[in-house]
Amino acid sequence: YGAGADDHRSTLVTRGAGPILCKGTGGRSSVSGIIAAVFGATGFLGRYLVQQLAKMGTQVLVPFRGCEDSTRHLKLMGDLGQVVPMKYNPTDEDSFKAVMAKANVVINLIGREFGTRNYSFEEVNHGMAQQLAMVSIALKVSFSCTLFFIVHVEFL
Repeated sequence: YGAGADDHRSTLVTRGAGPILCKGTGGRSSVSGIIAAVFGATGFLGRYLVQQLAKMGTQVLVPFRGCEDSTRHLKLMGDLGQVVPMKYNPTDEDSFKAVMAKANVVINLIGREFGTRNYSFEEVNHGMAQQLAMVSIALKVSFSCTLFFIVHVEFL
């Protein structure tokens, strides 16, 4: 709508033989043709990223491991069916593959400042990020990793 309508369109090139199907003016009710899986979307940065992706017309897959109510606030950030919660198990590689098989782009926001009862600091910030990267390489999916993981790996 109006001036700057193209600001919300994505220039991302994704896998596939043909061009991405785009429909609309680039706003919330548009379809950009990109399907992004955002791991860690229920965290602080995730909610803002989901909102911006939905604003561009991207379908956002939100993998979660807790109860289904943990993603309820994210569904409001897009049109009906645009933000899709998907249950997954972070220790099961097949669970990662099931989510990533539907996506063109994978974004990792999984991270903690401290270990928990179920997952150690190393397992969350290094192990899960490494597992996501390996699966995305195997499935030939575009992968975006957090800066924390890159810095963390360089100092190992």
